[in-house]
Amino acid sequence: MATLLPLLRLPWLAMKAVFDTMDLLEIFKISHTSRRAHRFIKMFLSRRNFILTAKFACPFILEARCREHRNYGICMKLLSEYNFGIITKEISIYAALFKICKVLLVVEKPTLAPRAVKLFQSLNLNIDSIVVNLHKRANEYYQEMIELSRVAKNLEILSDPTKKFRLPVSAKPFQFDTLKLVRAEWVTRYYLTNLFINCKELYMENCQLSYSDYLMFFKQWIKESRVEVAKIHMKEERNFSPMFKQLKATPLNKIKHYGKRLDIPNGRCYMIQQETTGIRAAVLYTESNNLVNLTTDFEL
Repeated sequence: MATLLPLLRLPWLAMKAVFDTMDLLEIFKISHTSRRAHRFIKMFLSRRNFILTAKFACPFILEARCREHRNYGICMKLLSEYNFGIITKEISIYAALFKICKVLLVVEKPTLAPRAVKLFQSLNLNIDSIVVNLHKRANEYYQEMIELSRVAKNLEILSDPTKKFRLPVSAKPFQFDTLKLVRAEWVTRYYLTNLFINCKELYMENCQLSYSDYLMFFKQWIKESRVEVAKIHMKEERNFSPMFKQLKATPLNKIKHYGKRLDIPNGRCYMIQQETTGIRAAVLYTESNNLVNLTTDFEL
C-alpha cells in the first residue's frame, strides 16, 4: 500500500500515464488493493473493450483480452477441482472491472455449461460464440450443447459427435451468424436444407453428402435462404456441371472476390439467383481440395 498511495494521489493524466506503462495483470492486482484503486482502474479501462473467454476444461481458464490490442490481456487458471462458486466469483470480478463487449465460451467439460450461460445472462453479458470440443466419453451431451448454443451468435463444433448422432425431429432451424462443423459426417440432407439453411455463414469439413443432397441444398438456397457464405469440404470429388445445368445457372469464368480477380476453368464456377430477393451467389468448386464455396460477396 505504501507504494500505491503516491500513485493514487497523482493528477489523473499523470496516473493514466503510469497505468499505460503497466501490463494488465499489474493493473488487475492494483484494483484489488482498495475501493479507490478499483474506481480509478475501472475509469482507466472504461474506454477499452474486452473479449472475455471462459474455457470449461481442465484447467478452467478465464481470459480477458483487449479487442483493439490483442497483446493486452490477463489470464487466470483454476487447477483444482471445479468449484462453481469460485468460477462465479472470478467471472463476476472480471465483469465488474472490464468493459466486456463479447463473451467466448469454450466447452470441453459440458456439465457446468448450462449454469455458465445463466451466469453470463445474469451479468448482462451477451455470449457471442460457443466452441464445443467434447471428449468421446461425452457424446451424450452434444444435443444439449447444440441447443444451449442458440443463445450465441456463432457455434463451432471441433469434436466428432460420430456418424450416428442425430438431432431430434422437433429441432427448430438455426439462425447463427456462423456455424462451423469440423467433423460433419453426421450432417444429413435434412439438416443442410432445413436446419442450417438460415445461418449466414456455414463451414463444414469432411461431409459425406450425395450429389442429390447438394442439388437440394442449392435448390433451397434459390427458393429462400440467409446463407451468404458456405464452404463445404467433401471427402470425394464430384462433377457439378450437370447439376448447375439442371438449375439453369450461369457459368462464370471470371469473378472478383475479396478484391482479387479470379480466372476460373470451364465448369468450375456458376452463378445462381434467389427467386424472391434477387440476391446472387457465385458457387466455385475447387478440385484440388474438393471444396464447394458459395459466396454472395463477389463482382462480375
